[in-house]
Amino acid sequence: MSADVTNIELILFGVVNVCAAVLSGIGGSGGGFIATPLLIILGLSPAQAVATGKLGGMAVATGSLGGMRRVPKRSRRQMTLILSLAVVIGLLAPFAITRLDSEFYRRVLGILLLAMIPILIVKKVGQAEQEVSPARRLVGYGLLILSMAMAAVFSGGLGTLINIVLMAFLGMSALEANVTKRFTQLTLNIIIFVGLLGSGLIIWRVAAVCMLSGGLGGYIGGKIAAKKSNRFVMGVFMVLMFLSALELLFG
Repeated sequence: MSADVTNIELILFGVVNVCAAVLSGIGGSGGGFIATPLLIILGLSPAQAVATGKLGGMAVATGSLGGMRRVPKRSRRQMTLILSLAVVIGLLAPFAITRLDSEFYRRVLGILLLAMIPILIVKKVGQAEQEVSPARRLVGYGLLILSMAMAAVFSGGLGTLINIVLMAFLGMSALEANVTKRFTQLTLNIIIFVGLLGSGLIIWRVAAVCMLSGGLGGYIGGKIAAKKSNRFVMGVFMVLMFLSALELLFG
């Protein structure tokens, strides 16, 4: 199946995607809940939208990291472990994407995200770095594997789950989680992109617009995030989390 997308539609998509990438660059995730449905509206199948959107995700991650290059990074040991998990998941994800055809997960995750918002507010998750117990950290890594797998296969803003795990279970601040998630996203999407090269699912004209608009918006958002407090970044993140939940439930 090939998507017949006009130049006007591509331009409009690019403008909207820049705005989505700016918000995603600030909050650390959530741009996919706008980009993925828009790609489907343009005429791409769900599998094509996810596969093509991976290049946009790479660009947003690269742009955001460029904008946040002065934000302190987590320990090299922890980052290496997280990226190693991302490599393994990235190698497996293309097999699931090529068979993508499910709606049930969207309803369950939408409800889960909505339920998490008041908990994050009450617990002040992400507003500062926190000490976590070894048991909680172990659970966190298990949930991180699950959330990375879901984000890799389904896209659509599910990277939000990665940020939640990094903050709530691994003790990161909102800015730390933002940077860590971007490195994870970049690693995942590069490997998935290579795995999907021969699948015929990537619509190259659309992918080029995804990359240009995503990279620009991600850089702008990253620059804004680096200048703001964790509280501000967390506020943007929760707004995007709420919108992601609505899109999952009703999109």
